[in-house]
Amino acid sequence: MIRKIVVFTLLALVSFACEKESDTISDLKLVSFRPNQCSEPWDLEKYNSPGEISRENRLKNYLKEKGITTITNFEAVTSDSGSYCKACTCPDNHVFKFTVTLQDYTKLKNMEPFSTYLS
Repeated sequence: MIRKIVVFTLLALVSFACEKESDTISDLKLVSFRPNQCSEPWDLEKYNSPGEISRENRLKNYLKEKGITTITNFEAVTSDSGSYCKACTCPDNHVFKFTVTLQDYTKLKNMEPFSTYLS
């Protein structure tokens, strides 16, 4: 009898753990964003000091300041090695990809410049 209780308890724990993991994964949203070359909010001097901080880190700092609390799987992927336009409003050759919670995704949808790209 005790053996059956132990087996049942273990099965229940494994089942609960699997359900919780899938809930967590479904609560995340992938964001893929191609910024302009140098006219994004995180390109301002405020995010660029002190010293030379990578654009990726400036973006992360900007998002955190705006209340985006969980940024995971962040990567900057080079989409094209050629530069065809030099103006600040031209697309950069990087694509930033990261995941956020559904709550943070809702915040992003109301925040420039993401509100233009996320629906």
